[in-house]
Amino acid sequence: MIQSRQYTFINNKLGLSISFIDGYGIIDQVTKIHNIGPNAIDFYKNSILGSAQLVNFLKADENLGFYIDSEDPYFRFKIELASNGALRTLLLPEEFEDFPTKFSGKCRLNKIFASKSPYTSILDYEELELKELPNEILNKSYQTNSKILLREKSLNSLMITKLPPTNINKKIEDFEDMNIQGFEDKYQDLIDTLFEMKSVTVDLIEKYLQPFDFIYLGSKEISFHCPCSRERMVNNLFTLSEKDRQSIFEEDSQIEIRCDYCNTLYNILKEEVIGNLQ
Repeated sequence: MIQSRQYTFINNKLGLSISFIDGYGIIDQVTKIHNIGPNAIDFYKNSILGSAQLVNFLKADENLGFYIDSEDPYFRFKIELASNGALRTLLLPEEFEDFPTKFSGKCRLNKIFASKSPYTSILDYEELELKELPNEILNKSYQTNSKILLREKSLNSLMITKLPPTNINKKIEDFEDMNIQGFEDKYQDLIDTLFEMKSVTVDLIEKYLQPFDFIYLGSKEISFHCPCSRERMVNNLFTLSEKDRQSIFEEDSQIEIRCDYCNTLYNILKEEVIGNLQ
């Protein structure tokens, strides 16, 4: 199976960092799980590969919910992302096929912390290009000097971040205080090379970035992971009233429940959720 990874590099001479995501693996996983055909690839590329860069702003044990509530066209899309790079997605309605390049509606951002109340940000949009949504979130919710780049014919993602000044910069004789647009203009060939890469490894990406004084900091796998389980599905049924649980099994002694995120089917027996109620 193809794996996706997120790689982080820093360049103290330019005062910039870059986060590169090799997205071929995660897009392959999502399209197979949801099985909605090749027309969805551009939609997933613009929504998932951009929002996955937000993993850079998550500390250990933090989670992020990225929700698109579109009214025109009508659909609901969820991306839930953990600090370790695990994510899962949900698109409703299930038969949705009108994959848009623009949407009108709301984007909700829900950041969940380990030891304090969640942070929620709600942004309203009218005819916004879907591929611009992650950058809108960076600017309005995170207020960070960063930019996410996507390319039409690539399933890779690149985020460039301008670093705040440090004492390290002052000690570098040839320090060039470069902004993001300046980097894009001067290093366009390097950016093009990164978007053309497939089957990325640390050695391969370092080969291209080290000559430009980028230092490798680390990487993490970006993969589809759903924490659903048979036990969780049974426990969810216990949130229903006794009467509702009885009605579910009126016609059969077992039911099938499908996870909306990963499409896994669970066979649940009547005695597991009703027991000795009769």
